[in-house]
Amino acid sequence: MESLSFPVDLSDLQTKLNPLFQSILALPAVQSAKPSSTADGVAVLLLLLSALGYLTHGRVWDRPDPHHGIWFERPQLADGASSGRVAATRDVAQKLTEGDYHCVIFWGSQSGTSERFAETLGRECLSHFGISALVADISDYDSESISKIQSKHLAIFILSTYGEGDPSDNTAGLWDWIKQVKDKKTRVENLRYLAFGLGNSNYKYYNRVLDVVADALDNAGANALMPRQKADDANGGTEEDFQVWKDDLFALFRKLGFEQKTVEYQPTIELTFSGETNSEDSNPATSLIHQQTSTQSAIVPLTIKSAHELFAAGDRNCIHMELDLGNQDIVYKTGDHIGIWPCNPEEEIKRLLNVLGAQARMHEYFSVKSDNDSVKPKVPSLTTLEAAFRYHLEICAPVARKTVQEIAQFAPTPEAKAKLLEIGQNRERYEQLTSNTHITLARLLQLASPTEQWTSLPLAFVIENLLPLQPRYYSISSSSVIAPRRIAITALVVNKTIGDKSTSTIHGLTSNYLLSASDVTSNATVPTPSYQRMNQGQRLQGSKVLAHVRKSKFKLPITSSTPLVLISAGTGFAPFRAFLQERTKLHVIGKPVGKILLFFGCRNKDDFIYQEELNKIQGELGYKLKIVTAFSRDGPKTYVQDRVGEYAAEVLELLDAGANMYICGKASMAREVDMKMEDAVSKAKSLGETEVKAWADSLKKRGKWKADVWG
Repeated sequence: MESLSFPVDLSDLQTKLNPLFQSILALPAVQSAKPSSTADGVAVLLLLLSALGYLTHGRVWDRPDPHHGIWFERPQLADGASSGRVAATRDVAQKLTEGDYHCVIFWGSQSGTSERFAETLGRECLSHFGISALVADISDYDSESISKIQSKHLAIFILSTYGEGDPSDNTAGLWDWIKQVKDKKTRVENLRYLAFGLGNSNYKYYNRVLDVVADALDNAGANALMPRQKADDANGGTEEDFQVWKDDLFALFRKLGFEQKTVEYQPTIELTFSGETNSEDSNPATSLIHQQTSTQSAIVPLTIKSAHELFAAGDRNCIHMELDLGNQDIVYKTGDHIGIWPCNPEEEIKRLLNVLGAQARMHEYFSVKSDNDSVKPKVPSLTTLEAAFRYHLEICAPVARKTVQEIAQFAPTPEAKAKLLEIGQNRERYEQLTSNTHITLARLLQLASPTEQWTSLPLAFVIENLLPLQPRYYSISSSSVIAPRRIAITALVVNKTIGDKSTSTIHGLTSNYLLSASDVTSNATVPTPSYQRMNQGQRLQGSKVLAHVRKSKFKLPITSSTPLVLISAGTGFAPFRAFLQERTKLHVIGKPVGKILLFFGCRNKDDFIYQEELNKIQGELGYKLKIVTAFSRDGPKTYVQDRVGEYAAEVLELLDAGANMYICGKASMAREVDMKMEDAVSKAKSLGETEVKAWADSLKKRGKWKADVWG
């Protein structure tokens, strides 16, 4: 055992401390406080020890580690060679030159779609044209260095817009720099760029981030080599819009002199089957790929305690389900979201396994190895095909046109290949097919080759081209104050018929999964999918679903006397049920409660969810609660935004009195509510367009106007 050594000479330290001790002992307070008891003696001793500890801190004990900073360095910055460490540059222009890149592809992404598009484009630039592309998270570089990019390089921006026209979190630095560019503090005459935006036209500020960035660059002298293009996810068109833009981009590359190559499929992952089989699925609770963060809890299995139907009649279902948190290490707050992790329906799993000719290997374990460490895994490192298709991959999603073209090379017959190329290379033919038929991967393969199995289609290709299965989020409809260990979900079961009714129905994956788990009888006129339960063979009691909680900013004000304006349509009422429960409880125990103006819209009175509960709450709150309803299919067609317009004066009065306004429901409804309110305040206060926008923005920035909406 090595002997201990001190970093300072103790005799030297004693020499330095002696004068201090003598000074302390010479103090009148110390001399007059001669110990008269054991307790006094201990007190003096503790005083001296405290002084000693203070003076020796950092010298004898708790010395700072000179190598402490290494723990916070990025591993990729370390160079194992003898040359020492090389700091990674945040100057993108320097990076392009040093790495001999042709172009940079910047991505700004909130949900991961822009990032995926950028990575795909980077690979295809190299494989199709030999163009070396730097795929860059914008936050990894100083945005000011964009102005130094040379004209021999190209800059491609793939930017998403979400919420109230907001940029993604990783685009904050770019957003700040763009403000400088707009203020004419920066010029970018050498910059040659292209831009593609992701957004949803149901939202008020559709693709605002793309427009703000592109306008600023144009005004600062940049050269846009192609008109900006926008993806619109309002009708699920993002994938096709990206493909069309990419086709135009590749045409531009050809004009610039780059030769396009014929590319053979090269897998980016390697599957290795072990030969070991298991008839049981892997445990999805431990194998789902999910990043636990400060805003998202871990995934846990939650027990269904109860479930019942909310609609009084009709051919649709709306499920109220209660999940028990039990002893799980998970909490929620009123207004949060719950992410439900569904599994794929049995019919689609069997269809895909059969058409691939993979039934014999469905229970065989395989591992996945990627040739690129930056590629995020879609399935666990050890799983089975059945588990991958059930829990991890979106096998019910429509197939992109690009994928249709690429699958053709693996067709089992010349006829199947010709059919796929006809669909994949002709946009009109593809759109005609997908508008009338729900084309999943398995159904596409069956359509192209009804009799032959696709045994030549690599399973690696299948996994690469299927998207990872994602959770679906629901606003929690229970109050954490009233029911802290129980989460309520309000879920409309979606079954969308496309084309002829006999042709195809798109079943909402998670809503039908919850319906199946609830034991509520389906009201649909079409057959509903069947799902495997986590505890197969049991009835509702004890059945579980996998879920995690996501924090939300959609919160009640701290002061209960603050008035509320609640605007909702359909299941958008879910968080307001929790808000009302909480306010009612406070009122019952004698706390002051502000006035509440509730707007609720639905098709007809049979769809009036939680009507009995609302009547009871109305009885408790009395004049404190005013309910305004709108029925679009019962009497004169009236939507909730119409009713907001009718009561705009009362809404404005409440807002002027300090009320908080909340909107929950479809984005298109929220957009029209915004228009109604802006029109009302313009007329009531004689404000111009700029002043109206400033009024609305002020309320939103102060948290007085909140929206929780979906596409």
